[in-house]
Amino acid sequence: MLEYIVLEWEGHISLNQWYSSKHWSYRKKQKDHWHEIFKTKLKDYDKTLFDRYKFKLYYNSRLDPSNTITMVKLLEDTMKKEGWIIDDSPKYCAEIRLKFDSELPKKSYRAVIEKL
Repeated sequence: MLEYIVLEWEGHISLNQWYSSKHWSYRKKQKDHWHEIFKTKLKDYDKTLFDRYKFKLYYNSRLDPSNTITMVKLLEDTMKKEGWIIDDSPKYCAEIRLKFDSELPKKSYRAVIEKL
């Protein structure tokens, strides 16, 4: 049984970029863009329902830690839409950690989602 998944990617949309957008269409375009990226990456695994989980995001970018949370949210939304998680509420998501990792290539991210 699948106990965790690891997804890696380059690029991001920061929380500041997400909320400073003047028009909803920009956010929709970004959401669709990242949904397709994450959906493709999830296909590397046999679909498993993570009924309770914890989420760790490792990153090496210029962003402040709190500015990376948009990537967490977009990945969780994709996982919910694709049937990997029930919801991203505290009932199902026990923990989210953000950690800078200088060992990762510049402008890259690694998400580790662990089933509890």
